[in-house]
Amino acid sequence: MSVQTLIEKLQLGFKLLMPDRALKFFPPDFTFRRPEIALLKKRASRDGDGYLALFRLDFSMLHQEVPNEIWDELQNGCRRQMKISAGDRLPEDSLIALRQYSRTDYALLAWSQDKKEHGAIVPFELRCSADIIRSDVEIALASLFPAWRHCLKVTVHCVPVESLAEPRGTEQALENAYQLALALATRQWTTQTEAMRKQLERFLDEGAVSVLSQPIMNLSTGDIYGWEILARGPEGSYFHMPDELFRFATQTRLLSRLEFMIVKRALEEIASRRIREPVFLNVTAVTLSHPLFLQHVLQCLEHHPLLSPKQIYFEITERHEVADLEAMAGILREFRKYGFRFAVDDAGAGYSSLQWISELVPELIKIDRSVIQQVDRVAIKESLLRALLTAAREMKCEVVAEGVEREEEADVLFRLDVAMGQGFYFARPNVLLHEHEREIFREMKEKIQLRRGQVAS
Repeated sequence: MSVQTLIEKLQLGFKLLMPDRALKFFPPDFTFRRPEIALLKKRASRDGDGYLALFRLDFSMLHQEVPNEIWDELQNGCRRQMKISAGDRLPEDSLIALRQYSRTDYALLAWSQDKKEHGAIVPFELRCSADIIRSDVEIALASLFPAWRHCLKVTVHCVPVESLAEPRGTEQALENAYQLALALATRQWTTQTEAMRKQLERFLDEGAVSVLSQPIMNLSTGDIYGWEILARGPEGSYFHMPDELFRFATQTRLLSRLEFMIVKRALEEIASRRIREPVFLNVTAVTLSHPLFLQHVLQCLEHHPLLSPKQIYFEITERHEVADLEAMAGILREFRKYGFRFAVDDAGAGYSSLQWISELVPELIKIDRSVIQQVDRVAIKESLLRALLTAAREMKCEVVAEGVEREEEADVLFRLDVAMGQGFYFARPNVLLHEHEREIFREMKEKIQLRRGQVAS
């Protein structure tokens, strides 16, 4: 027996003597002991519900094998960052355990005492925390492996851990939750996903999709430039957050039906609130190419004579690749005849978005949050931001910086004279507001003017 093998056996023996709570972060694969099961069973005796968030390393954009030595480093980096982020982002009494299922799959077990409404799946706050952890992991891995940053993505799927009280309840419930999350991540078709498809179809039949808005701020005056319209599925359901809603709609060929409904609902809300600023409606290239989409939008506008096509930006999202940019440019020309304008989302996130900009020449470019996050601390991000601003000026495109969350990030935008910004630093998504209801934005307007003045001086 080698010295290394002996050391590993001694370490494993030592861990066998440790209490479950000391092994909640990626415990070894014991043959007769599962610390995460014991910890979940213990929580099941309290009020609340258990949840599993499956984080998956996705190399689907890379058409070749990843070397084993890279995998070893990726796994170590992923475990390390998940442990840090989960500890930072979740309350201690909510975090049950972290477990690695395979070299691509990492699970976070969490507990929430928030009462679920009928049909609830995952609490909103937990889903948001999981998405922040996903972003933390993706950023950390990109910094560790810069050569792989454009072909590595991290996805997250949150599901409930149900039926904890049944025989074999905890272990089987955890396995069922993992299999459901895995099916969603890999687009497998199961009895569970079939039931979810029927649920989504029912929501679409009932029109159970709502819209929120997030203001886009003029960074010179502090005024509201416009509003991005954001879709939400029924509160408490798996489809409440847009990532899950659009991903599953795409997987089940319900995407255009969903986006037709969202546009109709959005225009109803915009008209009822008498919004006069520009509004940004997200639309995928798939729906934009639908032969009935332009007709659908124009028919919706006929019911709201105070709205004008010139008020509407269609924000082309990069959920689907555009196979024929020349054909897409022709579609945009047809929409522009009526006065509609276009924004390209996610600029700076990848080569394809930059290619879109050069081929489609949108009226506005939205710089991706991956460029803006930590732009005050990472010099290369500021360089990339400067390059995008230069390209936008040459093409006479307006610019919005997305994902602004910190004052220091906003200060960089002021210093570089970025025209518009959007993100949690300015305002979180909320219902659309009439003009007389916007007193809540007065303080932010004054703050923008103050910070801009301080940076300029």
